[in-house]
Amino acid sequence: MALVTLNYQPHAAQREIHLARDKRWRIVCTGRRFGKTLCLAAEIIDCGGGVEAGDYAWVAPTYGVADRGIEAFQEIAPGFVTFAGRNPVVGSFTGAKGPCRIFFLSADNPVSLLGYGFIGMVLDEASKIPVNVWTYTLRATLSDHLGWAVFIGTPSGRNWFYDLFTRGLDPTEKDYTSFTFGSNASPYFPACEWDDAKRDLPETVFRQEYEAEFLEDSAGVFRHVDACTYLLDSVTPVSSRSRVLIGCDLAKHTDFTVLIAMDGLTGRCFDTDRFNHLDWPIQKERILAFARLHHGRLILDATGVGDPIYDDLKRVYGDIEAFNFTSTSKTDIVQRLIVAVEQRQVAWPASWEVLTAEMKRYEYKYSATGSLSYSAPSGYHDDCVMGLLLRIMGAGKLLAWGICCGWGLLSMSVTWRIRELGGMVALGFLGAIVAGDLDVAGFCMGNKNGRLLAPL
Repeated sequence: MALVTLNYQPHAAQREIHLARDKRWRIVCTGRRFGKTLCLAAEIIDCGGGVEAGDYAWVAPTYGVADRGIEAFQEIAPGFVTFAGRNPVVGSFTGAKGPCRIFFLSADNPVSLLGYGFIGMVLDEASKIPVNVWTYTLRATLSDHLGWAVFIGTPSGRNWFYDLFTRGLDPTEKDYTSFTFGSNASPYFPACEWDDAKRDLPETVFRQEYEAEFLEDSAGVFRHVDACTYLLDSVTPVSSRSRVLIGCDLAKHTDFTVLIAMDGLTGRCFDTDRFNHLDWPIQKERILAFARLHHGRLILDATGVGDPIYDDLKRVYGDIEAFNFTSTSKTDIVQRLIVAVEQRQVAWPASWEVLTAEMKRYEYKYSATGSLSYSAPSGYHDDCVMGLLLRIMGAGKLLAWGICCGWGLLSMSVTWRIRELGGMVALGFLGAIVAGDLDVAGFCMGNKNGRLLAPL
């Protein structure tokens, strides 16, 4: 067999990871652009080529993320590893110990991971992989060979990746070891970029994404998400709800159509429906049935394909509003929802795990021109969040809660138009305004004549 030279020279921090190969479970937490993907691609080639031939796995949250692993192999060993197939892609090469295969797998369909047996495994962006996929599916694929695994990624709050990381710090856990490196541990990371990011980004974002710090509540868009969940047996009976608002985000193939119904007085979501791969006529019937079941105001995403759907539903269901998403309108309602979650003015059943997961993953980013946008991470769905946004927004007319401050402090529900307030100064959170009853949402200050001084 011809000698193979990898296009890879590990820097000092990467070398530490390689030297800990005697540990069965390695947890590698790093900042962005550290070089962790190249590091583990090189290790699989070295292990398969010189230690033990056979099958290895590269597992990512989605196939799109797994493709980055394929690109790393192509970069460090061009022409040596050949690739075939799709979803999963299988890489092959022959080393000194014999033929090897690398399966590039996605964790978003656990059933597809059954039946494999691996010598070693890399879990890329491990913090984004559901813990049950590792516990109930992937862990067993390493049992026959007493295989090893390396968990690599950037922190995402204190989830199961954090739990593994702490085990690697415990000297009594002999099979575990953990590493944490900031982005600037790589000599190839520009020093000026470190300084610029530290200056420009919110502190929590920089600490998580560049310093690789596990933050208590992550640096996502929505904070204290778990505090907004409740047990279903504590929900208000349907008969006592005076106003129901229903958000509907449309999709047909890749994403899901989602309906979320909320009690307009309490802010509690109490029913949902989520489906895809249905033709539009069937979807319209299902949406209509859901709206009629709860006798609610339907707020429909009328962007793009949603426009004719709205027209059709309007003919048979009068209590419906259209909402068109633009970059500006989406940013506005996401920020309203941020405040609603922070103030616990919205809630949903704890059993709605898909919505909870989407809320925790939701991200923000700045474009090259400095504009702010919100979305799910690449490869993930955000249809439940969008349904919640529509339900929160209610086309700008939703339920209101507020805090009023006068010469002394007192609390009350804001259920009237902002107008004559006597000698009071009102500082109120107006989050979900009842349709037709209130004018504005946001934080505002009014003087004694009720004039709006500082809407935010």
